[in-house]
Amino acid sequence: MTSPVRHLARLVVGLLFALVATTALAAELIVYNAGSSELIEDTIAAFNAAHPDIKVTVVSAGVGQHTTRIQAEADNPRGDVFFGASVESFQAIADLFEPYVTANDADFDPKFVDPEHRFYGYSQPLQAFVVNTDLLPLDQAPHSWADLGKPEFKGKIIMANPSLSGSAYAQLAQMLQLHDWNLVEQVVKNTSFVSSSQLVFENVARGEVEIGITGEANIAKLIAEGWHVAAIYPSEGTGLRWDAMGIIKGGPNPEAAKVFMDWATSLANYEVAAKHFRRPVRADAPAPAGLAPTSEVPTFDYDPERAAQNREADLKKFDEVFSGN
Repeated sequence: MTSPVRHLARLVVGLLFALVATTALAAELIVYNAGSSELIEDTIAAFNAAHPDIKVTVVSAGVGQHTTRIQAEADNPRGDVFFGASVESFQAIADLFEPYVTANDADFDPKFVDPEHRFYGYSQPLQAFVVNTDLLPLDQAPHSWADLGKPEFKGKIIMANPSLSGSAYAQLAQMLQLHDWNLVEQVVKNTSFVSSSQLVFENVARGEVEIGITGEANIAKLIAEGWHVAAIYPSEGTGLRWDAMGIIKGGPNPEAAKVFMDWATSLANYEVAAKHFRRPVRADAPAPAGLAPTSEVPTFDYDPERAAQNREADLKKFDEVFSGN
């Protein structure tokens, strides 16, 4: 027969185990996501397969909306991790991210890691022109950044607003680093601007406009789905740039954020990225199907720090140019 003391001891031990289990299940993580809903859903599903004890809440919005939110919440951060935004966006508010050396730090080329380890590279979102081949034969399409300013493309181009989209700002920055504001002024005259990057490639695929500027992953996905579109990499080069992920300084769940960053910098995360046609920054990660090898894509030495430093002035100037057209 079990003595009352032993029975009581077992009850206490059982309660302690239940308390520990409840505490583990109560772990939370809030991710500010700047990428597609399909990608983040698969990413979090893979993360939870490895870490089922962490409940993840995803807040999705455009890069500009997220950076504004992170700045506004600096005294009382609500998010834990910023995921999938352009490196220029991270660099513009770099002090708002927590330095953390992940478990996979040695597997990264240093050029894809912030020098203070405040954020790590995720993918290389190379920008390209997406062309609806039912509306415009490829031999009549633009093949360079400079071509986008030609009069024959007036009303035939769609682009996201650089003030609202990190990738669109990178497109603007590339035109400025390769050319100047004279070209941008001509491109603005030819272009319809929309509020999100997703609307760009979707409208081109549906045949609502001939040409869009977007990330190559979006084009590869459309081609795989059977849409009549093609990718053109500008002849002067597309910027060899990257997007990133990092821990928001002072976030509510710092330990869960570290667990996520350790997993997110592992091959498991980059395998998910490749399935969504994202070109991983890790050299040992699988390449996405249907994308040209980086060595075959014309690129130029894009300067993300210059883009980040000039962001405010560039966007102010862009608004002036846009308002004048």
